[in-house]
Amino acid sequence: MMNLKQLLCSVLIGSCLFTSGCSLIPMDGTITYGLYYEDQDISGYSRDAVSSLIHTEASNNKTITITIPNQGTRQVKVKDLGITLDTTSTESNIFTYGYEDDLKMLIMHRITAFIYKVHINPVYKLDEVTAKAYFTELAKQIDVSGHDALLTVENGQVKMTPSKEGKRVDIDETIKQLKAQLEENDFNNISIEFTSKDTVRVTNDDVKPLTAVLGSYTTNFDTSNTNRTHNIELASTKISGTLIKPGEVFSFNDVVGERTAEAGYDDAPVIIDGKLVPGIGGGICQVSSTLFNTALLSGMNIIERTPHFEPVSYIPAGRDATVAYGYLDFQFKNPYAHNIYVLSVMNNGQLTIYIIGVPEDVPKSVSISVGDRTDIPNQTITKIDPSAKEDSTEEGHIGFRINTYRTITYGNWVTTTDVFESTYDPVDTIITKKPAAPEPAKKDSPKSKTKR
Repeated sequence: MMNLKQLLCSVLIGSCLFTSGCSLIPMDGTITYGLYYEDQDISGYSRDAVSSLIHTEASNNKTITITIPNQGTRQVKVKDLGITLDTTSTESNIFTYGYEDDLKMLIMHRITAFIYKVHINPVYKLDEVTAKAYFTELAKQIDVSGHDALLTVENGQVKMTPSKEGKRVDIDETIKQLKAQLEENDFNNISIEFTSKDTVRVTNDDVKPLTAVLGSYTTNFDTSNTNRTHNIELASTKISGTLIKPGEVFSFNDVVGERTAEAGYDDAPVIIDGKLVPGIGGGICQVSSTLFNTALLSGMNIIERTPHFEPVSYIPAGRDATVAYGYLDFQFKNPYAHNIYVLSVMNNGQLTIYIIGVPEDVPKSVSISVGDRTDIPNQTITKIDPSAKEDSTEEGHIGFRINTYRTITYGNWVTTTDVFESTYDPVDTIITKKPAAPEPAKKDSPKSKTKR
């Protein structure tokens, strides 16, 4: 049996279906009666009129408010956030309402709009690349920086400065909230989401037990060479504060990064093929060489180390470690069951690098010696240069091969000896000669005359 409500609905539907001119069932493509675009009644509008209305709104340069907790508000244009009106989806939502293929759905929507008025909201879309770029730039201005737990060495004693959490824009969460507000068509005011995650990489707990210097080494540099000093300082700052967990490998290139002008490195001479030539990043190898010696003295396992092409002035032969981003690295492994911490300090023309750990990991003794030198003779090469105006000699030198020995007794009284070979290539002596002067042409001897 049909109840009274169903009966009344059937009568209403039937009267609407079969009464000529009933506004509920126009099928000429005009907008369903009782339909609103936001708060504007668009009943009976043509599709062209609705499209014009929607596209007019799409061209508006709308501004929204960004709320930054504890820092006030900012105004931003929606286009700068990558927000645009999805005109196609918005039009489709309007045009299809009351024009469904399912007759039952069509009639239900027509009656609902007629009785209750139906509001269709605009559909917005977000270009996440643009939004991310905006929030990334904003973050540079409003992030509150924290700092890691820091270790220093004062009068031979290790001191700790506790870490401090920062606050940075959580870009992914902010975009997620913005997308949710766009779906609700409520984004006149959006709020920046912050996070403290990853603002501290080295915690108090990480370094609190590290109270002993496992090893340190110092080299000198010329402070008057400002470009080279700047590069040393930049690389020193990069490695200082690095926490290396048990069994973890430290990579100089990974920590310091590529040595380019864009990364802040200055022009300073570098050694290429045995010659000192202008280049970017000169001085970096002094940091890697100083760190190599600190690693030796503190008991690190040396994974990768390469000597220079020839000995350098700031460190004894056999004790250097050259690096070149992309193909020559200096790496060592933490052999201990505890964290270690790298501290690099520059002061009055001296670079000192410490490796700090727990007292029980301090080596009982370490000795480093260099020996077993074998000379590698060079050659003298003579060549003729057609363009040379005079003879010249470019003096070379012999090369040599030596071994560096480290004998270490660890805190657990285990003693080991490691050997590191260094080969410094010979450089040939080049004698350049100018072309020999051409010999003067010979004169023909006079012919003897015959008397008759």
